[in-house]
Amino acid sequence: MNINNDPGAPLFSNALRFWELGRVLYNAVLTMVVLLWLVITWPHFRPAMTLGSFEALIVLALAANTCYCAAYIVDFFMQALLPSRAWRRFRQTLWALGMLFGILLANYWIVDEIYPYANQPPPAIGQGVNTLVNNVPPAAIASNMNFPAPLAVLGFLAACAGLFVALASILIFWFARKPKFAQCAVYALVAGAVVYSVLLFGFSTGSHTTTLARGQEKYFCEIDCHLAYSIADVKTQPDGRYVITLRTRFDETTISPQRPKDAPLTPSPRNVRLVDAAGREYAPVSIEGTPLLTPLKPGDSYTTQLEFDVPKDATGLRLLVNTTPAWPDHVVIGDENSWLHKKAYFAL
Repeated sequence: MNINNDPGAPLFSNALRFWELGRVLYNAVLTMVVLLWLVITWPHFRPAMTLGSFEALIVLALAANTCYCAAYIVDFFMQALLPSRAWRRFRQTLWALGMLFGILLANYWIVDEIYPYANQPPPAIGQGVNTLVNNVPPAAIASNMNFPAPLAVLGFLAACAGLFVALASILIFWFARKPKFAQCAVYALVAGAVVYSVLLFGFSTGSHTTTLARGQEKYFCEIDCHLAYSIADVKTQPDGRYVITLRTRFDETTISPQRPKDAPLTPSPRNVRLVDAAGREYAPVSIEGTPLLTPLKPGDSYTTQLEFDVPKDATGLRLLVNTTPAWPDHVVIGDENSWLHKKAYFAL
């Protein structure tokens, strides 16, 4: 790709002209890769031609274009450190290498994460992002995530790396007396923060409070597999205490192709509370049976008895099971513990 640049053009507009024209070709090539997979393997992908798959494709396209924006940071460093002719040649080489990496990553993602599940397309965002599990309709499935967990983790790590690089760039350019480069790094930092915040709060405000009936399961994503929780039994003792039997199940149908079929999984720490209509929370006073952190193999399940001491005036009791909140959870896109995100409860 050969795009002429005006030597006198401002720093940012110079980079913008090259990389945004390159973005058009970048998206065209990746789109061609997807179309070739559809045409060559048809009718394998016929069941995946749904609204949910189209929405998932948009999310992946946004992720690919977000990664593309990292080229600006490298470009600014090149302009600051290399002569004009050198950084222009290096810039074209960087675009070509990035394009090859994008093609490789797209093919890997299709082969590893999409092709094996073409007959299980994701539902539309209005139905949640969970795929069908054991032929249960999406409306009957609740999850601690309303955004694909692998993309949420990658997005969080990318945001952390981008924040570090941007802050380092600002300091380096400032002390090197390159105010224009430092200013561009500030713009890149602000733009990245805005995009990530829109995604974070967009998926949080788009979530819904859900109350599951007896026997319905709430899924927790463990990146390459899922654990399902449900209420197996509820008993009220003469003194007014509640004894709730919680079932934990390792759904073997949700294992990714890379995970060994007999590999045990240790659940993430769970926070279990009874919540009344006034929003008051009650922790269990005793726990019996199998501890909630006991590892499971695919297909295994166990039960745990949780005893709660609740005031007599408490009404509208619901059980909340969620991952014990940690600071990264609050800024992970689509996580139930993120800011403003609604919760999925169990009805008693």
